[in-house]
Amino acid sequence: MNIPLSSNFFGMMQLEEYYDELIDGFMMTMGLYMFALVFGFILGIGLAILRQYGGRISSRIATGYVEVIRGTPLLTQVFVVYFGPLALNAFLESNGLPPVFEDWQVLGPDWWGGTKIIISSRILLGALALALNSAAYQAEYFRGSMGSISSGQIQAAVALGMTRQQSIRHIILPQTLRRVIPAWSNEAAYLPKYTTVVSFIAIEELFNVGSWIVGRTFLVFEVYAIIAVVFLVLISVVSFILDRVYDKIKIPGL
Repeated sequence: MNIPLSSNFFGMMQLEEYYDELIDGFMMTMGLYMFALVFGFILGIGLAILRQYGGRISSRIATGYVEVIRGTPLLTQVFVVYFGPLALNAFLESNGLPPVFEDWQVLGPDWWGGTKIIISSRILLGALALALNSAAYQAEYFRGSMGSISSGQIQAAVALGMTRQQSIRHIILPQTLRRVIPAWSNEAAYLPKYTTVVSFIAIEELFNVGSWIVGRTFLVFEVYAIIAVVFLVLISVVSFILDRVYDKIKIPGL
């Protein structure tokens, strides 16, 4: 069935009153994205170092974590992180013990003079689930980059009086971060799309807000077209920035 262009135009006009909600949803998506990317970056580097240079036990723990996260669906991980504390509370209360997890939220002003939820336990747990998932994938990118660096560099650093930890920090990590950008940029570009999964625990990110608007207006095509364009532009900008960064700091000859 052909949809008249005039119908799409008037549908877009009807969405004007929901632009505020879409902007708030986009800001929530960006908050989730930045938290997951930065937290995952820090944890991912730690996991990569443990896998590549850790001892027998620490290396196996890091490997087990990465394999479990990569081998299970992201949605399952979100549910475990979100419902896990609730299940623990129910268990403790059933045994006459106080709960260890409290539901909370912080309100603040929005862009339009009203109030909105800035952060809450639900949002924090959703962001944490995304970060734990991202860390496993980032760890593999970092480990691959570390593996491309000759082990003789650490041996030479130790021979010059550096400790193993100092050689990793001052020699291996700087090269790792410069080499890893082309591969790591895949995670940085894909992660915004993964934030849509937390809509299943009622976090009002962009996709969830879009679904709410569809339920009120029935403008399915128009709403999801806007969301698709927003994600396309966001991912294109992230990829462009990382490409320019790599061109500036890449190691000559590699």
